[in-house]
Amino acid sequence: MAVFTFIAQAIGTALGGGFFATLAGSIIAGGLAYGTARALGVFKAPELDQGANPGTRIQLPPATDNKLPVLYGNAFTSGPIFDAAISNENQTMTYCIALSEETQTGTFSCDKVFMNDVELGFTGNTVTSHIDPNQSSNTTYANKVRLNIYQGGSSGSDVIFPTTGTGNTTAATAIVPHWGANHTANNMVYAVLQLDYDAENGITQLPRMTFKMRNTLSNPGDVLYDYLTSDRYGAGLVNAQIDINSITGTANTQMKGYCAEQVNYVNQANATVTHDRYNINGMLSTFDTCSTNIDKICQSAATFFTYKVKDGKFGAIPNRALSTAEKANCLVYNDDNIVSKIDISSTELYALYNGVEIEFADSTIKDQVNTVKVETPAGDRNANEPDNVLKYKLDMVNDNMRAEALANIDLNQSRVGTVIQFVADFSGLQTDVGDVIKVTNSLYGWTDKLFRVLRCTERQEETGMITVEISAMEYSDDYYVEQTITQNPVRIPIDLPRIPIVTPLPIPIAFSDQGYSNVGTLPGGTYGNVITNDGMKTFGPGVQLTDSPAANSNVTSGTGTFLDIIPEESYDITDSDIGDYEFKSIAVLGGAPTIPYDVGFSQNITLTWANATNTVSNVFSGGGVEFSNIPASNNPPQLSGARKISTDPTVHGYPADMKPQTANIKLVGYTDITEDTANGFPRVFGGLNYEMLRVTKGEKF
Repeated sequence: MAVFTFIAQAIGTALGGGFFATLAGSIIAGGLAYGTARALGVFKAPELDQGANPGTRIQLPPATDNKLPVLYGNAFTSGPIFDAAISNENQTMTYCIALSEETQTGTFSCDKVFMNDVELGFTGNTVTSHIDPNQSSNTTYANKVRLNIYQGGSSGSDVIFPTTGTGNTTAATAIVPHWGANHTANNMVYAVLQLDYDAENGITQLPRMTFKMRNTLSNPGDVLYDYLTSDRYGAGLVNAQIDINSITGTANTQMKGYCAEQVNYVNQANATVTHDRYNINGMLSTFDTCSTNIDKICQSAATFFTYKVKDGKFGAIPNRALSTAEKANCLVYNDDNIVSKIDISSTELYALYNGVEIEFADSTIKDQVNTVKVETPAGDRNANEPDNVLKYKLDMVNDNMRAEALANIDLNQSRVGTVIQFVADFSGLQTDVGDVIKVTNSLYGWTDKLFRVLRCTERQEETGMITVEISAMEYSDDYYVEQTITQNPVRIPIDLPRIPIVTPLPIPIAFSDQGYSNVGTLPGGTYGNVITNDGMKTFGPGVQLTDSPAANSNVTSGTGTFLDIIPEESYDITDSDIGDYEFKSIAVLGGAPTIPYDVGFSQNITLTWANATNTVSNVFSGGGVEFSNIPASNNPPQLSGARKISTDPTVHGYPADMKPQTANIKLVGYTDITEDTANGFPRVFGGLNYEMLRVTKGEKF
């Protein structure tokens, strides 16, 4: 077997397919940008609108085919739920959310936590406030949400959030009710989230959680080496198979050193500052092949990934401008070692790209998709050249400055470059993919013209002689001219404008047989220019009753007979609006069923009316639910009740001059569900809530 064929097959096996296995007997540079790949003749389809990848950032329910992503640099993410538990008389839910594989090196931390669209504020591991998208602070979730994040294990020493205060040394086994010594959660980064049930404030299930995570492993050279050598989530190569210095060396000729060079950009404050040329910030999906993920890393760092035949090792070559000394030392190809004609190809006018549009996850908007677009100036286009924009995405870039810099290089290289192909004698074996060579040919008027080699294919002639077919792209320093790039501005939340009241609005009479009219005098009078509560009660609907009573965990076992769940509550509804109301109530049943059971839930409301001489009352009951013979294997059902109630005395046969006085409310129910108080599962009606609201739909005023 020819040596290149053997190498290509070995690479394809090691890296899971991809570019390296596309052509038998060929070594092709990996990590090519899309425009560059197309110009070379390696047609890579742009990657846009692929939908959610179950190996990256989205919050997934538990499933056996979920996989952990790998986070490098900083990124907003969530992840698969891998465990959950309910405790505290069914009032507390605990969720375990996997965020990332733990990388071989690098320290993880959490910068921010979001629940739905609000940023949570913590004291220790407990939420004490939150900030909504309009930057308003609120304490709705205070003391009802707790969070710990762990790296590499479940002990107290593995806690990375919170860093101080309550919970910063609490083991996960002390939080998740059923975890023990065998629940080690090794080699992963994960969150343990506790929520206390609160229907009134919307905490009834797991919300959408987003974590702004950071891994100190972010330099592309360090990231590539980590991924290549990991046998858990990466390629599993050993050091003997890697040209380590080409990847992690600190010189600007090596990947890490080149990416760490400081380059200028204009920040949001319109000041010129510097940052690392390239960084890796994003998530790699472990659903993808190793070759695909290596491409993503290298594409985000303008680096070619190659196999160096001379050394028999994988290495990296930055796609950069060469120094004068490097150009002088390039290998020369001319009539002495070229044994074929030189084929020249270039892109036809109607296929020539004059724009590149790149999608990236923008860190300034919580890694939502944003786009940068670079275009060839009109003066640099050919005559009659039509618009032709290449669109693709970069998974490991999350700022517009680096995305735009990469787009410029790709557009320049794909547009200006001439691709040549020729066959060299056996001396071509010493040329590695990624090398820059000099080509001299009198027919084309070339003297030491520079080309970068992007594919080498071994050939065996009929005479038995070994030759190498080389494909290369024209090299120019102009490809790498750095543009002045400005950081995207901060996006400020837009609030609705306040509409000023130009003229005073008179208060209408709400109850008038003749329709609406202006109020001459207010009952109860005024105090200065302030209308008193007594004066305003005529215009308020009233009786908007609501409460969340404490859970009843001392429920007597029984069936068929409704008993009081809560003590009777009395409300003053004097001077309230006359009409229809809806009374609704809910409860959560708790216990540890071992045999089939019965359950019922309802409510009683007693309304009292009075006039100058008499007082009358009416009891309203029903509107609840009853279930019989529920299998022990079923989850306890949601319990709810609802019914319509009228406060109009004439509807119930009472005199029209009677007015509502009080509303007395009780929640009632029964259950014979079995319980296990020793392990925290008593027979309980919990999550109690009721409300009485005015019904105005369809009424005639």
